[in-house]
Amino acid sequence: MTATYIVLMEMTELGLEEIFEIPELINQFKLKLKDIGGELKGFYKVMGEIDYVAIFEAPDDEKALAFVMALGKSGYFKTTTLKAYDMDGMRKALSIYEKTFE
Repeated sequence: MTATYIVLMEMTELGLEEIFEIPELINQFKLKLKDIGGELKGFYKVMGEIDYVAIFEAPDDEKALAFVMALGKSGYFKTTTLKAYDMDGMRKALSIYEKTFE
């Protein structure tokens, strides 16, 4: 089973200087993520305080962390990563909460 992750990224000075390199870099990372069982669902340039948003799936936290470390190591981005839960995960958590904490 895969988990979903959301990465919020701010561009670094290097990222700004080498902005034309970013699309190919992301394509390479997309292929490498696929090699380890993950999938890049979307990578977006956005307007506002955040410069980029990525949504991806990975089979485990370690593979997700490896992908996020690769984004950071590129020097183009400062990252903040969120692990996302769908509504089935939310229902399971609510059931645990209800049985344990109420």
